[in-house]
Amino acid sequence: MDSDIPDSTAVATPAPAPASKAKKSPFSLTVKFAFADYQVGQVLTDPDEVASVLAGECVGNVLKVANA
Repeated sequence: MDSDIPDSTAVATPAPAPASKAKKSPFSLTVKFAFADYQVGQVLTDPDEVASVLAGECVGNVLKVANA
């Protein structure tokens, strides 16, 4: 059916979480030695990225810093 009335059965997608409610890692990582695509001095704050680096073999290339 062609109609100008939107389909009321469509499920709305939830809005993204506000920045204050977004998932946050308790740590940030500062790169000490360049590896993969990371450069010396780069700060990693993305929780998934932090977890991936900490679980991998390059964990010795970063400095783990607690977030306040």
